[in-house]
Amino acid sequence: MLLPILVALGLGVVIAESYFLVYPRHGYRLPLGFDSSWYVWRARYVASQGIGPLGTSARPGHALLSAILGSVTGRSQLELAVVFPLVLVSVFALALAAFWEGLGNRGTWDWIIPVAVAGALLGTTRLVSENVANLLNLALVIAGFALVARAVAEERLGRLFWGAVVLMVGAGLAHWVFLGVIAGILGVAILLAIPSSIRHHGGGTPVVRTEAGILGSLAIATGGLLLATVAALLKGPLATFEIREDTRRFMPKFREDLRRLVIPLVGPVAGVGAIGWAKGAPDEDGDARTVGRRFSLRLVGAWMLVSLTGIAYGVATRRLPPHRFVALIVAVPLALALSEAALMLRAGADRLFRGRLGRETAARMFGVAAAALGLVILTIPGALGWYHHGPGLWFDEKGLQQAGSAAGYVRSLPAEKPVVFLVDPLGPAGVLSIPLKERTIRVAMPPDRQTDVHVYAGEPRALLAGRRSFVGRDRVDAAALPYWTDVRPLLRAKPPVLILDAFAQDEFATAVNELGAREIGPGVALLQGPSPARTLRQVPLPTPVPGVGGSVLWVAVLLVLLLVAGWGWASVFVPHSPARIRIAVAPAFGAATLMIGSLLTAKSGIRLAGAGGVVTFLTMAAVGLGLAHLLRVRPEEDLVAPQD
Repeated sequence: MLLPILVALGLGVVIAESYFLVYPRHGYRLPLGFDSSWYVWRARYVASQGIGPLGTSARPGHALLSAILGSVTGRSQLELAVVFPLVLVSVFALALAAFWEGLGNRGTWDWIIPVAVAGALLGTTRLVSENVANLLNLALVIAGFALVARAVAEERLGRLFWGAVVLMVGAGLAHWVFLGVIAGILGVAILLAIPSSIRHHGGGTPVVRTEAGILGSLAIATGGLLLATVAALLKGPLATFEIREDTRRFMPKFREDLRRLVIPLVGPVAGVGAIGWAKGAPDEDGDARTVGRRFSLRLVGAWMLVSLTGIAYGVATRRLPPHRFVALIVAVPLALALSEAALMLRAGADRLFRGRLGRETAARMFGVAAAALGLVILTIPGALGWYHHGPGLWFDEKGLQQAGSAAGYVRSLPAEKPVVFLVDPLGPAGVLSIPLKERTIRVAMPPDRQTDVHVYAGEPRALLAGRRSFVGRDRVDAAALPYWTDVRPLLRAKPPVLILDAFAQDEFATAVNELGAREIGPGVALLQGPSPARTLRQVPLPTPVPGVGGSVLWVAVLLVLLLVAGWGWASVFVPHSPARIRIAVAPAFGAATLMIGSLLTAKSGIRLAGAGGVVTFLTMAAVGLGLAHLLRVRPEEDLVAPQD
């Protein structure tokens, strides 16, 4: 068992490191991705203050998980924002390997193929270091489907089923909006399963234990638990979009994401893999492996159909971002098809050289070499997509430093004293420029003062007069409206108003040169409010990006922590299975159970920062290991485990 664990960890580190190397190559000094500042300030706030205010009750999964990992490792959220999103790529790739085994008979080490393919291919999408909550959601969903495939093969609602429910609930905490897409996939899969389920029911199988019955039960159990959690425990909204991107950006992003795929290369290879599935698809239900394979193929078909429908709807109406559905296709159906093609290449080369050489060992080595060459070629689209069209650095370094200086002034104010930051509504992010500036400011603010921070987008003269500011662009003015609604009631009390030069250059100059604002620190102007006792010091730029050696260490540490947290739970919910399956889903179980446990901790009033997070981690890991021991799970092969 030790060897598969070491191989899995080694692959995970290699995958994450292949993405991390973009930092030293381009000299990036802060986390990549447009939403990185959002993830950072939320996780800091949740760790210190709990869940609820400032929208933190909406899809809190990532914030909870990152908060608890920060407590256990002692790393800041800025530091985790560099490494943790890359670790999630490895978690997803391992989970996909567990699902891939259900698509056919596999050798002991064939699971390495989908791990390598998925790990590399995600570089063509916006899931890496950008849509981090979405990636976390997908990792848990695909791990859950791997368990469902085995439950369908066994035709019973047992530990596998309830393990899938745990993973799906965790996926919902990470991003319950996208769990709606998964519900659509489940719906289509249920429709496809009805004919075989009717046959099985006619043969004496209870409805709830047929394929359609198990999938329906999964949807009901997950939906019920998640709705209860959101409504009763979190008291959060089902709609969680804080900001909406300019719909005019949908099609350019869609075309860009298609170009990243290098379709002339991956298209034909994926076609070969799909043909292999079609030829190997069983015509009739047979043993457990056949039932599991048929289910897995139907699920992949449902995933593809829903994703293509989403793309078509998005292109036609611009009401949904079609590039998000492209990412869904790349992450699962395309990665699986390419993995199948690589396996076919290995098997074909094996047969070819065995016939010519007459020596099994030599032929097998040639087959492995052929598959390895194919995998190297398949890394090209991901490498090109990541290193030439990656998420980029959206953190404003100068703005983060100035916000850090301004934090000293905010700390000096009485508790619960509102403070307003004036920002220019225009910027490089278009209609998203205001929230991008707000998020960067919040990264630098003390967690216990986050609820006191407000943002006004517009001219300083308008603010002093208590009026809303307009720039004459409908979309920009619409984006500024929620900020005006929030800050308007505060202006009568004349709260302190700060202007950062990095986020409002012209407004800063106007305030200082014409309106008598005082420059109380480097790039920080006080438009109104009490002056600080002394000039604010310049805060040095944080240095969260480790060296290459440090990144290897922290990637390994985070993977080990997730594996340790999830190992007992994987043993409980995936009994009588090969070690490689439990290893593949253990990090996903670690993420899901830590999110659920930390949610209970936070809602009980215990802070996740420091000892609270450490105790929660140890408790969840210990409970899983304890249950596994009490249930005396043995590493036996189950009905759908491949025979080596």
